[in-house]
Amino acid sequence: MIKSLLRRLRSRQSSNTVSNSHVDTPILKALFDLYGVDFVIDVGANKGQSGLEYRQFGFEGPILSLEPIGYLFKELQSNAGGDPKWKTRQVAAGSKRGSATINVSGGHAGASSLRTMTDNVLRNAPDQAVVRQEEIQVDTLHNILSDVYPNGSRAFAKVDVQGFENEVLNGLAGSEQKLAGIQIEGSLISNYDGETLLIEMIPRIYAMGFALVKIEEAWGNPKTREIYQLNAVFFRTDRLQQHS
Repeated sequence: MIKSLLRRLRSRQSSNTVSNSHVDTPILKALFDLYGVDFVIDVGANKGQSGLEYRQFGFEGPILSLEPIGYLFKELQSNAGGDPKWKTRQVAAGSKRGSATINVSGGHAGASSLRTMTDNVLRNAPDQAVVRQEEIQVDTLHNILSDVYPNGSRAFAKVDVQGFENEVLNGLAGSEQKLAGIQIEGSLISNYDGETLLIEMIPRIYAMGFALVKIEEAWGNPKTREIYQLNAVFFRTDRLQQHS
């Protein structure tokens, strides 16, 4: 059932559209096992594709999926509904608690962002042009993790927020040690006005105690082979020995 649902969700996303947070499943499973991941927080969950993937490869621990956009959240709830360990919240992650206006993109809404998309997105993924705006709630990962994972240290965060990654990291302050690993979908060129590029974020993530263990293309130009976004997976490699 999970496999067929995941195939249907992925079939709606063409290979040249923004936001593909999929990382090679056997490798991600191996990393979860290697570092003893016991909780997942899925930031920018869309319809729950990542949560379904985690279940498909055998992760049985708690998942909390965050998705601020109304219609996506309803589909997320539906996909997670039969799983008592998979919880959902209709909220975005950012640097402070409050409200904001999100630009909702077309297609599978994978380019929706709290920032304004650049011409690169409009040229290369015209189906992802903004179709409307929506008022949403925002909270920090520190607040959320303090509530749902107060004493743990082996959580994994998947962050797919289209140009808002640095604000999510700002809002993690005070709870960094709760994470054993983090996956960031980041841009190599400017896809959103004012975003921090992945190459600029990597030193910050290293300074937080993480090391890069896996990197894959998230979105690029199938004709020229230029890569626009990458999925970068980081883990606290010092915790490997502690777990083994």
